[in-house]
Amino acid sequence: MGFPSPANDYVEGRIDLNKILMPHPTHMLMIETPVGFAIIDRTIQGQTGDKVAFQLGDYSQLGKLFRTGIITQDGETIDGDGMEGIIVLGKVTAEIVSVYEPVRPII
Repeated sequence: MGFPSPANDYVEGRIDLNKILMPHPTHMLMIETPVGFAIIDRTIQGQTGDKVAFQLGDYSQLGKLFRTGIITQDGETIDGDGMEGIIVLGKVTAEIVSVYEPVRPII
């Protein structure tokens, strides 16, 4: 017998990062970056100053979108005739940075 626990009123569901980071997964994609991963929403059109994912040839890259072109993470500017082969994949909505260090001293 006994009484129900009063803590049952405050039980929360588990945190699901898939639901938080990818609210509509059919329109989103994840690409690997040198420091981790980036979540891209293909339904959101990037505006000036937004970080976007773009494809140049066979390679996906991240960059900042401006009115006349894109500035890559390396600091290179792509504009004018260079924009002909670029496909903007979507706006970056989240970045997951890896904190794994393969050589970490054990204390």
